[in-house]
Amino acid sequence: MDKDEKISTIIYSFREVNKFFYRQMWQHANELGITIVQLQILKIIDEEPNMSLLELTKKMNVNKSTVSSTIERLVKAGYIEREQSEKDRRAIVLNLTEIGKERQKEGHTLFYERLKHLDEISDEDVNTLLDLHQLVKEKIQVTGDEKN
Repeated sequence: MDKDEKISTIIYSFREVNKFFYRQMWQHANELGITIVQLQILKIIDEEPNMSLLELTKKMNVNKSTVSSTIERLVKAGYIEREQSEKDRRAIVLNLTEIGKERQKEGHTLFYERLKHLDEISDEDVNTLLDLHQLVKEKIQVTGDEKN
């Protein structure tokens, strides 16, 4: 295998695996009646309650208008509520409602049910995979990327 073919094969492999994960997430979100972005937001806020819109935007690495409009739809659906921060009375933080918590829990259960066969991969193979991922990251890291 020549150099270009090897690089292309590695890239293609990552794309294919990513496509499979994305397809599972899309079907999963669709079953819940929400979008993938909404599902991601519910997960993030569940893990880190009292998050500001700015913090959420940075965490998701998406522009503020996208997150803001998605939050608005989740508020209208009753999954998220805006609350005044206890630390800074001028700030607004986001939290899941009880319905939002239920939807997030249901989503978590469904997602792991969809991917349950990944558990059939041996611990040794998982460790090898993680080592290879680290190696790929090291080989493609560009000067200045150290912050990522």
